[in-house]
Amino acid sequence: MTDEDIHKDALKRLNLGLDADRDNDELALDDLQNLIGEQWPDSIKTSREADSRPCLTLNRHPQFVRQVTGDIRAMNPAVKVYPADSEATKEGAELLEGVVRQIQYASDASSVYESAGESAAACGKGAFRILTQYCDEQSFDQEIILRAIKNPFSVVWDPRAVMSTREDAEWCFVRDRMTMEDFRVSYPDAAEVNVRTDDRDIRNWRAGDEIVVAEYFWREAEEKTIGITEAGQVVEGTPKGIKFAKTRKVVSHKVRWAKVSGSEILEGPQDFPSKYLPIIAVMGEEIHVGDRVYRSSVIRHAKDAQRMYNYWRSAQTEMVALQPKAPYLVTPKQIANHETEWSEANAKNFSYLLVNPDEKAPGWPQRQPAPVPSAGMMQEVALAADDMKATTGIYDSALGNKSNEQSGIAIQRRQRESDVSTSIYPDNVNKAVAHCGRIMLDMIPRIYDTQRVMQIIGADDAQTQVMVNQQVMTQAGPQTINSLTVGRYAARVSVGPNYTTKRQETAQSMQDMAQAYPPLMQLAGDIMVKNMDWPGAEQVAERLKKALPPGIADDQPDPQQQQVAQQQAQAQAVQMQMAQQMAMLQLEEQQAKTEQAKAIAGKAASDAAKAEVEAHVAALQAGIHPDQLAGMA
Repeated sequence: MTDEDIHKDALKRLNLGLDADRDNDELALDDLQNLIGEQWPDSIKTSREADSRPCLTLNRHPQFVRQVTGDIRAMNPAVKVYPADSEATKEGAELLEGVVRQIQYASDASSVYESAGESAAACGKGAFRILTQYCDEQSFDQEIILRAIKNPFSVVWDPRAVMSTREDAEWCFVRDRMTMEDFRVSYPDAAEVNVRTDDRDIRNWRAGDEIVVAEYFWREAEEKTIGITEAGQVVEGTPKGIKFAKTRKVVSHKVRWAKVSGSEILEGPQDFPSKYLPIIAVMGEEIHVGDRVYRSSVIRHAKDAQRMYNYWRSAQTEMVALQPKAPYLVTPKQIANHETEWSEANAKNFSYLLVNPDEKAPGWPQRQPAPVPSAGMMQEVALAADDMKATTGIYDSALGNKSNEQSGIAIQRRQRESDVSTSIYPDNVNKAVAHCGRIMLDMIPRIYDTQRVMQIIGADDAQTQVMVNQQVMTQAGPQTINSLTVGRYAARVSVGPNYTTKRQETAQSMQDMAQAYPPLMQLAGDIMVKNMDWPGAEQVAERLKKALPPGIADDQPDPQQQQVAQQQAQAQAVQMQMAQQMAMLQLEEQQAKTEQAKAIAGKAASDAAKAEVEAHVAALQAGIHPDQLAGMA
């Protein structure tokens, strides 16, 4: 495809994605406005404020969203790597898992995942991305990083994608706005976008005085042929000289990237080092209504209940505020010449009020009874609060409030009901992390493909430096140690406490067990102390380990076993040394034979030259011309 064709496709696809998700985006924006407290309709709020009537906003939405995001933060999703073919090994999976942990640690991945999950809970959609960057300004080595996408509306998806991660999408956009000044500095040779009211394709690329630029990712299909040999080896292509048992055509994909404006391609196009789109979606609850997709957030159906709650609490406040301002019942004669004081009686605290006697109205002015709060109004407030819990599926026990449940089991069951009703949000985050793991495993062999020293993180959070893709010479020839490019691996997500929490829980469980079974301290005291978090625990554990009886620790065999192991190691070392000496002798012998063959060949060439010279000399002595000698030959 030419650059012009790519740009035309980009304009059409962006419009298609925006139109397909326009209704959901409008509802999502309204969700966010309600979440920050903009809950009164503009017309009603203007009318009430004009009459100086209270217009309260007692925002209860955040507590429901925080309940869901709290569950997401407590998950601690971890990517686990497993071998997926015959070339993959358990050691290779552990190495790759350590690289993935380092990428997540360097990228603050927990914040990236949480940001996308919180966005999904708040408005129904979120996303994060995977990028590559140079390790530093003095290196050509690249590294993989994760980054959050704070504005969920900046991502535009292929409307045909239906998976919650959008991994089945064929294209997507990540949009950004630039001021005209920044745009001219970044792209001095680029054309500015001029919007015409009749040009629908360009309208989405200009926002007031700002220009919209977008990163455009798309997948391109590539057809190729693979064959399987009679030995069972799969080979790409059909090279001559190899006999195949069978062949077939397959379709693979590559991802392309370009940065575009409404007028042209600003950067690229170029290949992205993965077969997956590097944008991962985290969606809320989605319901497919025919061909249309309806997407919702945690608070989508609680907004009406929140508005009712605000209205009735405002009405309550207004009624209570009017109680000390109940009007007085007076006659014109009673307040004649004192109208100013009486008109301010409900606004100021006067020590006294002057009154004129009125024979037609015996007695003194009387204050009317104050408005009595309505029991129905109070009931409506309570019902609105219950409606918010019912529509979100999050009840008092899950929010930490005291509820009707008394027993621990009853409280746990009610909390579980709340977790089940909102489980789709943590579940979609887990799916996104799993897909992120697959993308990282696909990118690692392409990015970390040279020999380099890398920092990796183990399952115990310990950091070590490892030389990856190291080329070494062995008896069998050159081999690669710690290769990141051999084998196929799979990723899945493990959810649970992190290593530190597990360690603390293990230590507590061991202490409880030691109290129930005191001899345990003598058998596993080193392990118990090692899992405790206090200064010097590692040193104490080492001393306890040395004091264990022989054969208790896995790495401390009894003396007889240790002696046998040493003898075996020495025998292996002797065999290895002899094999190396034999290899050196064979190499020297081969080199000697080669040198001897070269010497013999050199001597033969020298003898032939000598014979030829002697023949010429003899011919000259016999009076034969050299040309005649050549003709005779």
